[in-house]
Amino acid sequence: MLEKIPKGGVCAEVGILKGDYSRYILDIVKPQKLHLIDIDSKSIKIARKRFEDEIEQNLVEVHREDSSTFLSTVPDATFDWIYIDGDHSYEGVKRDLEAAHSKIKPDGLISLNDYIFFGSSDLTKYGIIEATNEFCIEYDYELVHFALHGRMYNDVTIRRIKKG
Repeated sequence: MLEKIPKGGVCAEVGILKGDYSRYILDIVKPQKLHLIDIDSKSIKIARKRFEDEIEQNLVEVHREDSSTFLSTVPDATFDWIYIDGDHSYEGVKRDLEAAHSKIKPDGLISLNDYIFFGSSDLTKYGIIEATNEFCIEYDYELVHFALHGRMYNDVTIRRIKKG
């Protein structure tokens, strides 16, 4: 999926864990700026160490904060792309999507990880499908990428439907 994301631009990753996907974003998408957002202090500590050089070069910023709270502080139409892999509950995904909606540029993209109903690894109900589908209907977004994962922890990318 990352090969389909436009290169450069200002990007954000919500939920960074150990920074493995962050590394892929940097290597493949090559953003001019990547914001890494997580509430977990351990993930933040790992990211600050792992991306020390990129932080020094002002390529990466690390934010220990609730993603929807952080996004509310950013000017509208800031991001070209936001990758959401944070709170997997319906409420959490809905909150992140609502926050991301005004923060992406008119032609910007939002990708979501774990587009599944139920996690086979952690035996947990996920809310990504319901929240994403409702959001697409309410705000006129369309699905533009569907990346299959071997265990069905799929990624999707959505964008605003172009009028006319």
